[in-house]
Amino acid sequence: MDETDRISELPETMLQHIMSFLDVKDVRMGTLSKSKIWNSAWNSLSYLNFGDKFFPNSRSEDSPNLANVVDQTLASRQKHKISVQKFWILLPYRPKHKISYVDDWIRTLVACNIKELNLRVSRPIYGGKHDYNELPDGIFNAKALNVLNSNGLLNVLNSNGFKIKFPSNGVIMFSSLREFHLCDAFLDEEFIQALCTSCCNLEVLSLQCFDGLASFQVGETSLSKLKKVNLEFFPSKLQLVDIAATNLEDLKISSHGNLKVVKITAFKALKSLFLDGMAVMENWLEELFYSLQNLEKFQLFW
Repeated sequence: MDETDRISELPETMLQHIMSFLDVKDVRMGTLSKSKIWNSAWNSLSYLNFGDKFFPNSRSEDSPNLANVVDQTLASRQKHKISVQKFWILLPYRPKHKISYVDDWIRTLVACNIKELNLRVSRPIYGGKHDYNELPDGIFNAKALNVLNSNGLLNVLNSNGFKIKFPSNGVIMFSSLREFHLCDAFLDEEFIQALCTSCCNLEVLSLQCFDGLASFQVGETSLSKLKKVNLEFFPSKLQLVDIAATNLEDLKISSHGNLKVVKITAFKALKSLFLDGMAVMENWLEELFYSLQNLEKFQLFW
């Protein structure tokens, strides 16, 4: 039997492509790390997927040591000026404690021109009140960021996410941001307004299980490239959704009976509309359908 390792003979770029589908833990602690060729590919890998199991459980005593592994991995990329295309990690649950090392990670990732950031917080083993961790201000300096995804574990209720508010320096540099996904987050209206004025290239905006907003408003000229909006499981105090977006193609609103006023205007390009848990009158629907000449799919629930 021919036992020649032909995979290791592949070009380094192809080896990195293979490694981009693996968790960092599998790469570093598996047989691949013992090969000089694979190890070289790892040291310049720009896709860093630490996955959902890097921190073994929410209260593991190994968390500081594992955090050091992330520190060293990111520091190496910064030292060798390697741009990080994607960073993905599930953080351990820390009630009422700031996850301090995340601040350093964010600063390093911004320095490495991070393109896609997936930062999530694990769900506690018991239910209970949300204890939000504040998202570091440094993320708002990420000029190269294309995708920001900050979700609680599996989008479930009672998972803990981040508190996101207007940065202390008053500046949001998300000029390259195309997709913004949040779940289990606390937002303030000043941040949403700043997001609308700063993210000129935003195409996808998804907010799920969020809190802190009394109204959600998007002006016709603020997000001209916006194509998809998803609003789900929001707080009872959110009473107004007012969206005007000329190029919007897909809109989903799921309020579960809390929402009082919905204004949908300037939707010439809208193709798909999903409404759930809203008080809908016949004349409102007639006026809506009259203005939506390109609508292909309409779903109305509850």
